Amino acid sequence: MEDLQKVLNVEDSPKTSNNEKELSEGTQTPRTITQVTPNGSTLWIPHCEFDKKPFVGMAFENLEKALDFYGKYAEICGFDIRSSTTYKKKGIVFLKYFVCSREGIIKPNPKKSADVVARYKRSTKRIGCKARLILKYDIAKRTYHVLKFEEAHNHCLVSPTSRQFLLGNRKMTLLHKNFISKNARVNIGPVKSFRLFKENVGSYENVGVTMQDFKNFHRDLKAYIKGDDGKMLIENFIRKRDIYTGFYFDYALDEEDHISRLFWADAISRKNYCLFGEMVTFDCTYNTNKYSMVLAPFTGVDHHKSCITFGIGLLAKEDSESFEWLFRTFLHCMGECMPTYLITDQDPAMKIAIKNVFPHTIHKLCMWHIMSKVTDKVGPELNKNEDFLKELNGCVWNIDQEEDEFEEKWEGIMTKYNLQTDKWFTSIFSIRDQWIPAYFRDIPLGGILRTTSRSESVNSFFNHFSNPHMTLVEFYMSYESAMDAQRYKQDKLNAESLHTNPQYKTPLPIEKHAGEVYTRKIFFLFQNEVYKSCFKTYIQSIEKNESVESITVLDSTVSKMYKVNFILGSSIDELKVDCDCKLFKRIGILCSHAICVMSARQITQIPKQYVLDRWTKLALKKPIFDLHGNLIEESKKCNNVGKLLGEVWCEIFNCVGLAQRSESDLQSLLQNLKDISRKLEESDDVRVDITKEQQIELLVGTSSSSTMEIQNPIQSKNKGKRQRIIGEKEQTIEQSKKPKRKCKTCGKFDYHDSRNCPSTKDTPLKLLSSVHLTGYAHGCSAGFIASSLLVDAQGLGTSAVTAILGFLHAAKFAH
Repeated sequence: MEDLQKVLNVEDSPKTSNNEKELSEGTQTPRTITQVTPNGSTLWIPHCEFDKKPFVGMAFENLEKALDFYGKYAEICGFDIRSSTTYKKKGIVFLKYFVCSREGIIKPNPKKSADVVARYKRSTKRIGCKARLILKYDIAKRTYHVLKFEEAHNHCLVSPTSRQFLLGNRKMTLLHKNFISKNARVNIGPVKSFRLFKENVGSYENVGVTMQDFKNFHRDLKAYIKGDDGKMLIENFIRKRDIYTGFYFDYALDEEDHISRLFWADAISRKNYCLFGEMVTFDCTYNTNKYSMVLAPFTGVDHHKSCITFGIGLLAKEDSESFEWLFRTFLHCMGECMPTYLITDQDPAMKIAIKNVFPHTIHKLCMWHIMSKVTDKVGPELNKNEDFLKELNGCVWNIDQEEDEFEEKWEGIMTKYNLQTDKWFTSIFSIRDQWIPAYFRDIPLGGILRTTSRSESVNSFFNHFSNPHMTLVEFYMSYESAMDAQRYKQDKLNAESLHTNPQYKTPLPIEKHAGEVYTRKIFFLFQNEVYKSCFKTYIQSIEKNESVESITVLDSTVSKMYKVNFILGSSIDELKVDCDCKLFKRIGILCSHAICVMSARQITQIPKQYVLDRWTKLALKKPIFDLHGNLIEESKKCNNVGKLLGEVWCEIFNCVGLAQRSESDLQSLLQNLKDISRKLEESDDVRVDITKEQQIELLVGTSSSSTMEIQNPIQSKNKGKRQRIIGEKEQTIEQSKKPKRKCKTCGKFDYHDSRNCPSTKDTPLKLLSSVHLTGYAHGCSAGFIASSLLVDAQGLGTSAVTAILGFLHAAKFAH
């Protein structure tokens, strides 16, 4: 109560100096009046308009409004405030202090040593400033009135350029938080987000907060998610399924209710599988989330020959049981429709699960995975042999050869380079029917399987949107951004195919017809075949057997004869053409040999039986229904908030772009936006205060208040998480990327310095051998003493070993 009595006894104010002289330019703060106290100290009184400055007797409805008014006054004058002492009586605050942030003095802590203090080099703002606002509660009027207002400061107020760093001027609005959250979806951290925001608003002063504020909110976002990460993700999935009935997800928990397996696919992914799901590639990638769960996407090829994602899984373990659960969940999601082909790497656990879940699916191995291991298996000599690599690639990747041709070439290469007994080459040759294109020639659309690793491409794509520190909620938001980017690319290719015309190389009508039906990517492949049919292929002979014509065609590009069987039929729809190059069976487009024959027979269009729907422009127009008969693309409820929000942002940016040429237009636009902002702040819907947790909940899309008994995943220890041994080749490649530097020990410019110089590494070994020889030359006891001394000297380097050697020579041990 002594502090209370001091407050009630208002102290005399210091005398104002008759000479209100200004301080030197270095310390002068704009809009202040200086006073000199009797003891010679200087006080700074901020100059402010009367209606914006508190005064004794001023009344406020509550403390919040008083704090807001005093905070705006501090913002105008250039200082920070903080809440201080509070006196309560019967639960009511009847006396409240708001003080300058530089009030009080921090005394040094005697328990901390000088080394600790010097190490952190922290600064303090507190210098005992007496500026304050004291409020007293009026019981009769039920309001707070100003009991005392001390406006003089014992420090200069901040300059205009420094006001942006005041806590009162730093306000993390929903705009800042939304900007950080959106950037996190594309794997942009808070530091880069701060710099991008600065570029959008013009200067750091206009940002309104500091970089540390951006970092702090990003930290708070992770802290909010941390404990309920798994629960929030499942809640998000449930709510998404309620809005979009085509969304599918499933998960599994371990014995302690930790998430161990997870799968999801939206309506568009499920529709894409129905249209393009005959070939699926599956591979795992790592380092996409903080729990080290394995990311396992199901990938296919669309009508533009681009990668599309059918669904995605997260697994805590890479065992056959986990893969089997994931495959069965994927199969159930896709209406129990198995893919025709499934391409994976050589993982044995995957092989077991595929055999159990997809018994009728043709399982093939990814060529890219196998061929990428060649340079590590053949040794340094063959690795540098360009002829060997060229011959091997020509043998493996050749799609025109038959099985016996491949085997003959393979045996020749193995013999030529003495690899007949190599275990690795023997093992991959034994499973050649699972990865060599020569064995895919009779498989419909087997040519797609030859394409280099689709899964690796998708994994690299996802890695651009994720990092090893992401929570599951953050990863899912990044996944949605990745899907938006993937589908935007598909929409762009669709627009290009539908609304632009390609350039034709020949006057043939069949080429123009291909441009009308095929997507642009497929048209270019077909156009190449048309061009070859005109200038690279020639009919050599024709044999007719009843209604079938057997035509021999020379392909000059490979100097090889091909046989084309042609049946005209009564109409073009009954036309049949079959070439033994099998391009149509492998890829789904007619070959140059068939086109050459059709052109000779005056066929001007591609028969519809030779136009696969999956390669046409209208492939996505086919209606797809789910298991319950619902049209997938229409199985969603109306949700216009996101769309309207996007339109608002577009209009704002458009208005700014139109007004930036004229200062008067910018001022008018700014005033209109301020008026709209003021009306929104005064409306009943916006006036309700929203907490930080509610703001984060709004950005994340779900809350942590669910009663679901789901725990976060346990940190996984998969093979991608283990520290792998880096080979000699990879070490050399990584080292070559670094600049050379001069070593002070050997004086050479190389990839080492004096700490790891090769010349110093050899010296201790040579000296050690000299020590042993010297010791044993003088007798067994000397050798024993030398060995015992070396136990302690081996880790001390060259100097210690040299000292022992000198000691042994000087001692002159005798038998």
